[in-house]
Amino acid sequence: SDLSYEFDQLALFGEVTWSVTESFNLTGGLRYYDFEESRTQIFDGIFGNDNNGTSLVATSGSTSADGIVPRMIAEWKLSDATSLNAQISQGFRLGGINDPLNVPLCTPQDLETFGGQDAWDDETLWNYEIGSKSTIMDGKGSFNVAAFYMDITDLQATVTAGSCSSRVIFNVPSSHSAGLEFEFAVAPTDHFDFSISASYADSQLDSTLTSTDAAGNVSVIAGIEDGNRLPTVPKFQAVAAATYQWHMRGEWLGYTTGTYQYVGSRYTQIGDQAAGFGTVNLESFGPIGIGGPFTQGTFTFDPELPAYDLINLRLGFLNQRWDVAVFVNNVTDEVARLALDQERGTRARVGYLTNQPRTFGINTRVHF
Repeated sequence: SDLSYEFDQLALFGEVTWSVTESFNLTGGLRYYDFEESRTQIFDGIFGNDNNGTSLVATSGSTSADGIVPRMIAEWKLSDATSLNAQISQGFRLGGINDPLNVPLCTPQDLETFGGQDAWDDETLWNYEIGSKSTIMDGKGSFNVAAFYMDITDLQATVTAGSCSSRVIFNVPSSHSAGLEFEFAVAPTDHFDFSISASYADSQLDSTLTSTDAAGNVSVIAGIEDGNRLPTVPKFQAVAAATYQWHMRGEWLGYTTGTYQYVGSRYTQIGDQAAGFGTVNLESFGPIGIGGPFTQGTFTFDPELPAYDLINLRLGFLNQRWDVAVFVNNVTDEVARLALDQERGTRARVGYLTNQPRTFGINTRVHF
């Protein structure tokens, strides 16, 4: 392969805050962006698009975008300890150019479905948020809470192009994400502090993309269907941490810390929710297949990544120069499925990427 890229981007940003009263502020901002990208790519070899050995075929493409995105924030101080805030903002993610498909591997149907996607457009969203921030317990703690709604246009969805052994990005016309977030932290004494944060998010597609074959049959493309969940987003997740410390002889201080993390179920890609995904045809390369003969024709797996819990513990001793600690990460030896790993639409490989197992260790720091 031989890849050549040229990327130019210009951005300008400005923001102004107006103190309407002593307790009410308005902030407005604008960002201007302008970018251009061009690339030339050559792929060859067994699975390349030119296998006659006489020449190398280059594919070229370009994309560009420009625009202005605004942000408006209102803050109302109810008291010295509590403030309310609201925000309306627009965000964007730049478009780009898809790699060419590995045409010699593609079935005619997959070539029809995933071909012609040379580039993808900018993804834009409007974010609406309202929340409050408070200090509690005479300044020894804080409590923050927020609710949000995101209206997403042209979501950039990465999909596996079936038998083509390629990944391409499609734009999904409409999607949304709505949820709640909160944070609580408190240090009631000089020896103990505790914090917890959690969020709930309902993130879904609001559009369906379809493909029609030569016989007129209509099918959903790679699970991009109204109501399916956005990838990598758990509905619920939370993190909690607590530390206790005590004075020892001289300048030494002892401490112990525990952290807990919970991550809910989720999907790696939108295509993992496609009808029939999770069933692998072992005979897709023929009755004997690669590695055959087999004792069964198919095997199944669950593409939804299950929720997991992780606990880390640390016991340490420190002074102004030294910090020595023993730790145990992943105390329960949880096997967390972090992502689904697949190739050629699961025909070549399917498995899970997992976390590090239970780990013991000693960590030492010294300040010079």
